[in-house]
Amino acid sequence: MVSTPAFLTRGPVGQRQRAGLALALPAALLFAAILGYPLVESFRTSLFSINLLTGDAAFVGLDNFGALARDQALLSTLGRTVLWTVLSLAGQLGLGLAAALLIDADWPGMRWIRQFLLIPYVIPVIASALVWQWMLDGHYGIISTGLQSWGALQPGVSPLGQEGTSLATVILINIWRGFPFAMLVFWARMQGIDRAQYEAARVDGAGPWHEFAHVTLPNLKSAAVALLALRGIWTLMYFELVWLLTRGGPAGSSETLSTYIYKVVTGEFRVGYAAAIASGTGLLLTTAGLTVWVLTRLRGRWRHV
Repeated sequence: MVSTPAFLTRGPVGQRQRAGLALALPAALLFAAILGYPLVESFRTSLFSINLLTGDAAFVGLDNFGALARDQALLSTLGRTVLWTVLSLAGQLGLGLAAALLIDADWPGMRWIRQFLLIPYVIPVIASALVWQWMLDGHYGIISTGLQSWGALQPGVSPLGQEGTSLATVILINIWRGFPFAMLVFWARMQGIDRAQYEAARVDGAGPWHEFAHVTLPNLKSAAVALLALRGIWTLMYFELVWLLTRGGPAGSSETLSTYIYKVVTGEFRVGYAAAIASGTGLLLTTAGLTVWVLTRLRGRWRHV
């Protein structure tokens, strides 16, 4: 058995805290270096105009950042990215919560239902994209041909191939793929809710809806906040599913920030400008996060005044 060093269990509290910080410092510095180097390198790259063919780099200062406001394609892409992120998050958390409530019930065969609901998340994304492309093919896809027979689609047309439906279709597929993660997080939190709270609610005459609204939901607040943070970041910069399904098309109708940056690098070879987009987005997200954090702290203080 490994024993705890004496200097961490004895002596003044301040001394023990300093000792703990000293032990954690190497790991913290390593983590900061791993996290910070790509960020610094991305910002440094954004200050140059780089020729990928020759390797030449000309210093342009903040010109790449100035070009962001004049890029109409980027501005429209940002709007679609916000729509993609918000609707995907709402769908994943809503469907995940409903699925968590389902698998929390003690019904016969529930173990198999839980495993079945996990399938979308464990299937590799490329396999999921290929299956959905096959089902949505305008000529033989089971979903597209069904919609065509009902008059919802023109013959030979796929929802992925229309400007008005491509983004909505990709969002629905992303919700299908991501809701099991939210389901697991919500369900794990449900297991930790004190059953005495439900018993007290029933004693007060609460029905199933009141139990859900006044007991279950308040206890899921921390899980929901964690999911919004994690899934929000992942969804915002999610690349694989959009690229595999539509390549951002047709005519940029399903373009998101990640696919746009990829095209700027691989299609236009504008590495510095792509780095400026990434750095600007990171700065914007950091500012928004700090603003929300400050407002939350101030709100908490105002409540105690």
